[in-house]
Amino acid sequence: MIHVKHLMLITIFVLRSVQAGEYADAFLLASLYPQAQSLGNSTVASNLVNGHAMNNPAGFGQAQSSQVSLVYEQFSGLSQNYGLEAIYPVGDRYKLGLTLIHNSIDDLYYRPNLSGLAPQSRRDSVLALSGTHLGSIPYREDAVFLSMAREFEFELNLGWKFFKIPFRIPLGISVKYLDKLLVENRGLGSGIDLGGQLHFNLANMNDILLNTQFSMGLLISDILNTPVYWDTDHQDAIKRNWSTGFTITQRLPKYSTEITLSSGRQTRFEKVRQYGLELRFGKLVYIRGGHDGYSPSFGLGIGLKKFIIGYTFSQHELAEIQKVGITYHL
Repeated sequence: MIHVKHLMLITIFVLRSVQAGEYADAFLLASLYPQAQSLGNSTVASNLVNGHAMNNPAGFGQAQSSQVSLVYEQFSGLSQNYGLEAIYPVGDRYKLGLTLIHNSIDDLYYRPNLSGLAPQSRRDSVLALSGTHLGSIPYREDAVFLSMAREFEFELNLGWKFFKIPFRIPLGISVKYLDKLLVENRGLGSGIDLGGQLHFNLANMNDILLNTQFSMGLLISDILNTPVYWDTDHQDAIKRNWSTGFTITQRLPKYSTEITLSSGRQTRFEKVRQYGLELRFGKLVYIRGGHDGYSPSFGLGIGLKKFIIGYTFSQHELAEIQKVGITYHL
């Protein structure tokens, strides 16, 4: 029997994922980077600073230079998450991404099963074991993503009576490797994610739309229903998930401000839609808020020359989640 608060934590994650028909990636789903988390995970079509492997590998294709990102998550002392992401240009057209994720739960202790004892004996056993630990239950979940992305550009000419529409289409693919440990059991898995985005504006149609960008996104994660093989001869499957969404970004050059509204939906969560709103003031301050269909989230970003620092806070049934991330542009 494990500590009650950790049992509740595991139950919440499992129940959330069982609603989607699987649970093999229950903890991995919590590994969003601060910007995506604070926008309610509505960012499949957005141009993010970091966290592309979990959001949409197509985002790697929009990186302008090499960069390294670190993120730390703390779930009210119950669990913690570390992440590292690196982007490196390969030639003039391709971007290579490497993402490392580590999840763990601390202080997950064994407890004896006293259900078969008489009330008197059960009470005496609890008193005798008070303040002692019978050892901890090891739990961790690690993931490695290797991604490749490229952005394509072209212009759609509708003729002299109409106008031209410039398009940018980043496409990306990720190959991932999963390594899980629960008590003495180990599970290994591998899978493939594929994503794309479409960005365009209608400036030639109307001057009002000169500073407006429209975006659509699609992510097909776990294309092959990612299998996770346990050394107990048990097999889990991370079922294929389709994430779709759109983003509208409005620039206000006069005020050095940018407003972005995002929305998304995932097939793993039926009848749930995510929303997000970001306000950017110059390249210095980012204010964010969102809702993932279950709970609200808030975030803040600060730009410091080559550094961008992000923070997010969200409240869930059991406790709050706080994340801090930092990105350095080389």
